[in-house]
Amino acid sequence: MDLIIFEDKNADGFYPLSVSHPVFDLFYGCYNIVERYRRFFKPDNIFLSCRNYLADVTRERYEIPINDFDALKDECLLINAALMPDIRLYEQLLSAKLDTVFVCDEVLVAAKLSSDKLKNLLIKDSLQFEAVNFLNISNIIDVENSAFKHLWDIVNFNGQAIVFDLKHVPGITYWQSSPISNKYGDNVYIHETAEVPDGVFIDASAGPVIIDERAVIEPRTLIQGPVYIGKSSHALAGMIRKGTSLGPTCKAGGELEKTIIMGYSNKAHEGFIGHAYIGEWVNLGALTTNSDLKNNYSEIKVQLDNKLIPTGSIKVGCFIGDHTKTGIGTLLNTGIAIGFCSNIYGGALFTDKEINHFRWGTPGNLIDFKLEKAIEIAKKAMARRDVEFTSAYEKLFKHIADTV
Repeated sequence: MDLIIFEDKNADGFYPLSVSHPVFDLFYGCYNIVERYRRFFKPDNIFLSCRNYLADVTRERYEIPINDFDALKDECLLINAALMPDIRLYEQLLSAKLDTVFVCDEVLVAAKLSSDKLKNLLIKDSLQFEAVNFLNISNIIDVENSAFKHLWDIVNFNGQAIVFDLKHVPGITYWQSSPISNKYGDNVYIHETAEVPDGVFIDASAGPVIIDERAVIEPRTLIQGPVYIGKSSHALAGMIRKGTSLGPTCKAGGELEKTIIMGYSNKAHEGFIGHAYIGEWVNLGALTTNSDLKNNYSEIKVQLDNKLIPTGSIKVGCFIGDHTKTGIGTLLNTGIAIGFCSNIYGGALFTDKEINHFRWGTPGNLIDFKLEKAIEIAKKAMARRDVEFTSAYEKLFKHIADTV
């Protein structure tokens, strides 16, 4: 059976990461969404559906069909990328008969379709995913599972996601047989290629600690589970507290709490980041710190693309788009959203609720970050990790710059 993973019309709710990533590219728990579905459902083939301007960079990343469904077989699973991990729904989907649709609040969350039914949805090499399109299918099942709508939803769920991935997604549990893991107890999983010397303190009493391939944990690092540390990432004698996930090739120092950092990003020095979602190729200068709680304990509202949105939470940190950088001593306001490829500094508090893409400067004095300079810096940063800045990636930079 083939699998289609799609993002729907609510993709923009994951701003600022959504400007440079399809929803299925987002990382939480121990995997990004594509990898989680691939491991769990074990499909014959995977097809991805995303906004057209993201297709080229996504095709390079995954090397599988994007917005192209010509090779689909007779049966197919459809899954909304924003669906919260739910083992009961996953199993229900696998056991469902053909031409069954699962909806939640009139939003399509999943389906098992024959190729004939699926072809009826094809519109100009993309898929129209609205529940109304399935009214010609009699087997429609309402489910209670909710979908993520914003990045803070994912951040708040991240500790549970780590547990879910360990329990239900193949690929981690055998690490516990490692001699290093055995030293730390039953709830610690360390890949045999990871480096965890004496002097590291791991507390897995509240949730598992998972340390992936080639990760390096320096002495005097404190890790309090549930925590996932990704491939080739480096923990630098700081505190990594519960609900935190590091993607591949990251550096983490200082204090992190309930934070997700995507691949190739650095927070190497002192400073606190909490209840936050950090994109790729981000560098946070020494002592960069975000507030995640107001002094009056009131609900935090986040401004996304000029829209103020209640979060329903009193603890919300920052949301930082790809390739953004902060200078030393940068202080970030509660719930601040910083767009793609900005460079902010000045050693003072940014009181802004939102900073747009391609901005440069200090609090109250932000100017345009020239596209040519931004591309030059990005090329240098990526070359340091032996990652190519491709023509498709440059096209993405230009597209985002044109929207500012």
